[in-house]
This record gives sequence, structure tokens and C-alpha cells, in this order.
Amino acid sequence: MANRYKKKKKPVNKTKDWITDYYQTGRDWDKDNRRRREESGQPENKGLKNLNSFELTCIVIIIVGLIGLFIKLVILKHGFWTTGI
Repeated sequence: MANRYKKKKKPVNKTKDWITDYYQTGRDWDKDNRRRREESGQPENKGLKNLNSFELTCIVIIIVGLIGLFIKLVILKHGFWTTGI
């Protein structure tokens, strides 16, 4: 009977908090860097040169996975639902 009146905890989405914090920190860092660049008069670098090592690693993993899927589905002609090699 005591469990009936017990207040339930709200579930905590730690992954969402981590991703949101990472995104907000990146936006703040980017704003500060843009402001500093504008004050010093340096041109803005665009492209993959602005990424950190974690972001580059994620991009490499995604590209390798896409290449693997392409090899499996197109070159070896195996569908998602077929079994065997």
C-alpha cells in the first residue's frame, strides 16, 4: 500500500543532456571564435579544418560504414533480408 502513495521519479535522459550540452558548448565556442576573428581581421576558415578529433573520427566511422554497406548491397548483391555470405 505504501508504494501506491510513493512519488515516482521522472526518468533522466542523460544522453540528451550530454548531446545538448555538447551542442551548446560548441555554439558558444564558435561565437567566441568568430568574434575574435572579426576583431583581429582574420578570414574565416570553412570546411573540415574547423572540426576537432572526435568529430573527425565520427565522420570517418560513418564513411567507412557507408562504404561497407555499398560493398555489401551493390557489389556482393546481398540484400538486408538474405542470409549467408
